[in-house]
Amino acid sequence: MKKLAPSLIAIVITISLYNNSSYAIGLPKNSISNNPQCLIDVPRFDRPLVNGDINTLPVNVEANQLKAFYPSIAIYNGEVLIEQGNRTVQADKVTIDTQDNNNRIVKLEGDITYQDNLIQMKGDVASMNLNNNDANMSPSQYQLVNRLGRGNADQMKFEKNRYIILKNGNYTSCPVNDSIWNIKGTTVIHDNEEQLLEVWNAIFSIGKVPVLYSPYLQLPTGDKRRSGLLMPNFSYDSIDGIDFSIPVYWNIAPNYDATFTPRVLQKRGVQLQTEFRYLNELGLGTLAFDWLQHDSKYSEDRNNHTNGNNYDNNSHRWLFHWKNEELINYNWRFYADTTRVSDNQYLTNLNSKYASQTAGYLTQFYKMAYNDESWDITLGYRHFQPFHSGLKNSLYQTEPQLDVSYYNNDLGPFKFRTFSQISRFLTSGENKPKAWRTHIEPTLNYTLTNSWSSLTSEVGFMATHYNQDNIKKEIEQYKYLNKSVNRFLPKFSIDGKVIFERDIPFIDGYTQTLEPRVKYIYIPYRNQSNISNYDSTILQSDYIGLFRDQPYSGLDRIASTNKISTGLTTRFYNENKIEKFNLSIGQITYFTKSKTSEHNNDLDENSDTGSITWASDNFWRISDDIIFRSGVQYDTRIDTISLANTIFEYRPSGDKLMQLSYRYANRNYIGTVDKNPSYRGYKQDISQAGIMTTWPLSQTVSAVGSYYYDVKLEQTTDSFVGLHYSDCCWGMTVQYGRKLTDWDNISRKSKYENKLSVNFELKGLGNNRDTKAKMLNFGKLPYTTAFE
Repeated sequence: MKKLAPSLIAIVITISLYNNSSYAIGLPKNSISNNPQCLIDVPRFDRPLVNGDINTLPVNVEANQLKAFYPSIAIYNGEVLIEQGNRTVQADKVTIDTQDNNNRIVKLEGDITYQDNLIQMKGDVASMNLNNNDANMSPSQYQLVNRLGRGNADQMKFEKNRYIILKNGNYTSCPVNDSIWNIKGTTVIHDNEEQLLEVWNAIFSIGKVPVLYSPYLQLPTGDKRRSGLLMPNFSYDSIDGIDFSIPVYWNIAPNYDATFTPRVLQKRGVQLQTEFRYLNELGLGTLAFDWLQHDSKYSEDRNNHTNGNNYDNNSHRWLFHWKNEELINYNWRFYADTTRVSDNQYLTNLNSKYASQTAGYLTQFYKMAYNDESWDITLGYRHFQPFHSGLKNSLYQTEPQLDVSYYNNDLGPFKFRTFSQISRFLTSGENKPKAWRTHIEPTLNYTLTNSWSSLTSEVGFMATHYNQDNIKKEIEQYKYLNKSVNRFLPKFSIDGKVIFERDIPFIDGYTQTLEPRVKYIYIPYRNQSNISNYDSTILQSDYIGLFRDQPYSGLDRIASTNKISTGLTTRFYNENKIEKFNLSIGQITYFTKSKTSEHNNDLDENSDTGSITWASDNFWRISDDIIFRSGVQYDTRIDTISLANTIFEYRPSGDKLMQLSYRYANRNYIGTVDKNPSYRGYKQDISQAGIMTTWPLSQTVSAVGSYYYDVKLEQTTDSFVGLHYSDCCWGMTVQYGRKLTDWDNISRKSKYENKLSVNFELKGLGNNRDTKAKMLNFGKLPYTTAFE
């Protein structure tokens, strides 16, 4: 590695000269520099911009002495100042010759300074055409206005108010008296309109040491999208070795672009990553395809059973992604969000910005929808690609699913709506049942409301028909299933809220609200043991969840409900009506036992009546820079806290952040939510604490890092530390991280990957990336703000 490092670093710096940061959608605004010190000696243009034909604008001249040869020649001497439109010229002597109206010439001599809204030039001898703004100056030096970029040359031409042409010139974006890097060429052309620098016979130097020669270089100097090479990426980790990629950007049209990224992984091979983005009058979307012809490391891991037997029998590795949001017309929409990979280990080994391995599966979802004032109709298709063999035969796909909702609000004080659904559930598990499900749910709503209270009552019914096949009665969990099942359930609910408000006597300008809420729900019991579970899971019972009609998602499990949910929220507002603090606490009390069958889940088997679930949420804006959030759920069925989380964030400025967080989940609660036998073998309480920070150590150096620790397993979950150096001229990032990648069932220990990455950037060549924000997204637990 020591022998390779210098040459690789040189390659990264060399290719970064071709950097052209370009974005088709969501182009960031140009940022001159985050450090105002970089612009101290940069010329400014602070006057109002003058538009119009340059030939029609008046010329104002001031000088110590004037000689005129009527009617076309004027000679100015001593502290000459000429102003016309956006440009000013200062010189010791100026001769203006207007004998030819189509070719009005200005000759300048001695200590010349020219400036407009784009550039400032200085030299000893110059000439200028007042009709088209073309200029020649020698010898000369120039500085871009309001942004970094400067150089000098033996001779300089300024043509068409756009091109700066240098003979034997150079360019750098470093500030004055700080030329860490520069580019020299026999001919250098700076195109202000295209924000582009072209250099012939280019020599790139670091300090006074030349490190690269190229017969031609093309460099961006702004944010305008252009085809070309983007900033390369270079990193090293303990598994893949050197990871080097060079994105190639293709600016197809203002609303279409593509990026091709060859990526070399030392221990795996060469991967090609492609991305096509489009934006038109119908919608926007992204289409991506990645291909790795032969992954030698993957083949080696499969032969050695590095991650057990969780490998697919593939020789090539690929990823396909398509996301599309399309408005066909006023009523019709088409949506697609699909991602597939070649094998279970793909995202763990190769990573992708389109998906994460933490979900356990990838989704392929397509939807065609129609909506108007009365109807919402959606036809969808959902398929899953699981990463673990235990999930492969247990996940159900909806292929297809039709949702139809009808609304009628013209019934006086009543509102009527009907929700209906037809679903086909399929799975790859040969011994698992499959089904067609038809559901209809009409509801009549009556609401009374005013400025301080509301009372909502609803009555309706839920009718569901199942047609189940492939029922294996010999399997214990399916012995109660029936081929045809009809389920009819009425429902009733009443929900009341009141808001009390008062001025706080001991805090000037503050207002407090007290918001009690009570909701009663009744749904009778129906034995649903003859229905398999296709899409129902237990929902989290946070404070908002206390007031849900059902504890389950989906329609296969509709629990009997005779309960009352009560809650109380208090809020504090300052004199500007900004919410500074809130606290909510509530509970669910059952009058009769809630169940879906005689074979309830583990939690419901321990339940009866009375207070079952408690939940509390809290938000505290301690100051404009400090926020505290927390949530706790207590379940009497396991007689302990089921879920808890807290986050404390201090963010005094855009480049300073410190976040402390903690999350907890009880293993009995997890086991009830997820019945997959593949995971139950090593489940335990989740108890993880973490810290994440980015903080400037000086004006040029910032530290970024995170550390997450699993208290129950007594091991690190995720950690990284990085240093980011950035001055007015260049920047470098060094980052080291250790992240959890898998679980070893044999040793009963977690598997980790160590990763070291080094990245370089040259300032002033295109739009530099938000490096610190990218560093905070490292690992499985990226930064999530508490300020939203």
